Amino acid sequence: MKIISYLKDKENLKAGLLSVLKKAWGKTWLAVNQFIDKNLFQYAGALAFNTVLAIVPLVALFFAISRGFGYSGIIETTIRQLLSSQPDAANYIIQFANSYLSNARSSAIIGFGVLVMLYSVIGLINNIETVFNIIWNVKKTRSISRRVMSYLSMFFLVPVTIVIVSGIHLAVSRFIGSSSAFAFLAPLLQLLIQLIPIIVITLVFTMVYKHVPNTRVRFKHAIGPALLAAIFMELLQRAYVYGQVLLSSYNAIYGSLAALPLFMLWVQFSWYIVLFFALLTHTSQDYDYYSLCNGQEEFSYNDRTLLSAALLSLICRSFRDGKEHYTASMLKRETGIPSRLVTEMLNDLCAVKVLEERNDPDQKEPTYAPYEDIDNITVGKMLEKLNAHGKSYNRIDILNRINNQTKEHINRIWSTYISGMNEVKISDLWTVADDNTSADAQQKPNA
Repeated sequence: MKIISYLKDKENLKAGLLSVLKKAWGKTWLAVNQFIDKNLFQYAGALAFNTVLAIVPLVALFFAISRGFGYSGIIETTIRQLLSSQPDAANYIIQFANSYLSNARSSAIIGFGVLVMLYSVIGLINNIETVFNIIWNVKKTRSISRRVMSYLSMFFLVPVTIVIVSGIHLAVSRFIGSSSAFAFLAPLLQLLIQLIPIIVITLVFTMVYKHVPNTRVRFKHAIGPALLAAIFMELLQRAYVYGQVLLSSYNAIYGSLAALPLFMLWVQFSWYIVLFFALLTHTSQDYDYYSLCNGQEEFSYNDRTLLSAALLSLICRSFRDGKEHYTASMLKRETGIPSRLVTEMLNDLCAVKVLEERNDPDQKEPTYAPYEDIDNITVGKMLEKLNAHGKSYNRIDILNRINNQTKEHINRIWSTYISGMNEVKISDLWTVADDNTSADAQQKPNA
């Protein structure tokens, strides 16, 4: 019996491992396809160009903030470490940043210098957010007030975080070097010290993948791609160092100017890595959505309408019974509808003022409630509002060339359809379905 139990456990473990690997391969392959379909190669090139334009103002901004605290030397050391494979590029960036700050201090151009610096940096961050929203299929951008608060907090937190991490790294290194009690652990501790940069970069990518898109991204789906992105960035650094040996003739032709095109090439490949693993975060979180619709981007209009009615019915019924208000996660768990589709349909219902989003202090995410009295919400009203949502383009000439009698006939059919649907209250939708199901179950034995 023990042997049989062991073999069954071994088979279950093997089947589970194969299932995990198959799912991981499916997410990766989906990310590769979407990377091509969404044309992220072009976006990576655009972001690389924006990065090169904004990197000097960005470093100058970090220098200005860190000098206010007396820690500009730590920021400079960190930049040299990050660009250790490109010392010439690091020297140019630091030199230009210091020159930028010196010129910005002059009374003649201080206002213009600050504006150019902020425009370059904010433009880069805004473009990054736009590309991440494209990856996540998010159409609604953050409000201006939220953007200002996010950007200001980032400008101050990044230098402070660099100083704190560098201080911890230095303190640990000195403690290990001065303490003989840890001599036998020296190889392991040295390895851990070498892993600190990867750990820090992983945490940075995790925060970027989680907070930059204007949608809810779960930590468990962001941490894995962030770790892989950090590892690939480290591999890119090493490949760049080894590649410089092969490009010795390139350096001989361009001399010291060779640092700039090589740096631009490194930035572009870095953006390939960042965007691909951002896309992998998206496919990991929404894998159930793509599995359900066989990898396609959209469900049919008919399916979305029926599912929207089901969600609206659940929310109205919960509101009528005085139960806890639903969040998107709660609806996903109860209905089995993929998270992305639930969020999209809730956003549509809020946009047409059938639902309203509420910030409940007892919930970590928004809750949803009917926008008006549930007795007035019918399937017909929901359909009418969803179909009428958006702008009307009556100025398009071809619309005026449609036969008036045909348009009137279509409008009469539509009105009759909506009138019939108005007889079905949305709060009774699930109850009616339950009654029909029980009635069918009772008839089967008699048959």
